[in-house]
Amino acid sequence: MTTATYNFMAPVTGKCVPIEAFHTDLFGEKVLGEGVSIFPAENTVVAPCDGIVSRACENSHIVTLLDSVHNLELMLGANIEAANADFTMCVKTGETVKAGSPLFTCNVNDIHAQGGFVDVSCIVTNLPTADVSVNCGDVVRGKSRILSCECAG
Repeated sequence: MTTATYNFMAPVTGKCVPIEAFHTDLFGEKVLGEGVSIFPAENTVVAPCDGIVSRACENSHIVTLLDSVHNLELMLGANIEAANADFTMCVKTGETVKAGSPLFTCNVNDIHAQGGFVDVSCIVTNLPTADVSVNCGDVVRGKSRILSCECAG
């Protein structure tokens, strides 16, 4: 079997940091896998790859995608701290999505106006953290690589 490097592109435009630089919980301790946090500059978070929505939970603001071609699972979650957050889930569990398909939205400007914050966590959940590399800095939705990993090619 051959392997190839697989890249996940940014699901939202913003500032990308290593997950442990921001989170101190299960995300930051990498219990769930390696990943990044993005502080979004726009409201819509899109699928960074083609896949099947294996979980869509509006209450916890989490979408999990399964890329069955590469046998990868990616969890995207919005961590929102605001009194009133306008969050809308755009997908349902079992739905097939293409890269660039909207997953969820939240009003970033409204959250900031309330003195709150929002970050979008992107975590590869089914690979050892040593097999995943992260790329940080300013990212553009659909154009900037945020995560890379080795997988079956």
